[in-house]
Amino acid sequence: MAILATLTTLMWSAFSQAARSKKRIESAQDRTHTVRVALLRMAREIEMAFLSENNTISIDQVRTRLVAISHPDVDELTFSSFAHQRLRGGAPESDTSNITYYGERDPEDRNILNLMRRETRRLQAAEPAAIPGETYVLCPDIVRVKFAYYDYRKKEWHEDWNTRVPGMSFLPSHVRISLTVRDERGKEISYATDARIQMTELVGYRG
Repeated sequence: MAILATLTTLMWSAFSQAARSKKRIESAQDRTHTVRVALLRMAREIEMAFLSENNTISIDQVRTRLVAISHPDVDELTFSSFAHQRLRGGAPESDTSNITYYGERDPEDRNILNLMRRETRRLQAAEPAAIPGETYVLCPDIVRVKFAYYDYRKKEWHEDWNTRVPGMSFLPSHVRISLTVRDERGKEISYATDARIQMTELVGYRG
């Protein structure tokens, strides 16, 4: 009986450790998948960014833009894109929209920093935050998100970008995206990708 009890204890310990290892591996795989999906989505949407030559006559009331602000943790990026998908027939939406990425503390746990995504339903000559749209968590519990923008005219990288500034009415040709999270052991891991914008100059679009 003593031998049987010892064997049972050893087997239970081995199975328990295997189950915990399996759970950690699955959690790490789910985490990696979430990060990669977020990076792929951001890259695809940024690659479809554009600026319209029919913006408006007022620099303070533009319809299309790319405004990037660098922050210590999560950079903020707002841009106009052809990436909008209309999911409801007859809805007052367009194929274009303003998309914003930014960081926000989780309302249930202020120690958690989330990467947020907000998208307007259409383009309007107003601040994107004032235009009706939807907001949701693109990637939960992150450490930082950094963007870098390549100025193909000056052949240099920038941490910020603002198409409202005179002489900056064009888009960067490349955008680097770096997303950092913590793994199950608390170690920081960074993932990165590159988005290549096709339409860097003004386009004749009125929609």
